[in-house]
Amino acid sequence: MGDLMKKDDREIQQDKKEIDAEAIRQYRKKISDETYLEHAITRIATDLSHYLTK
Repeated sequence: MGDLMKKDDREIQQDKKEIDAEAIRQYRKKISDETYLEHAITRIATDLSHYLTK
């Protein structure tokens, strides 16, 4: 738990990978779907709740 307070571990790191335009298009399509977005939010909330109660 002590590592959670380290700022370096939480910052977004820039990746040197090439951007896959097709993958980005697919993610944008998924995000625009309300049912997918609702499922994703529920899944994140469930995982976070499980992690916090450990």
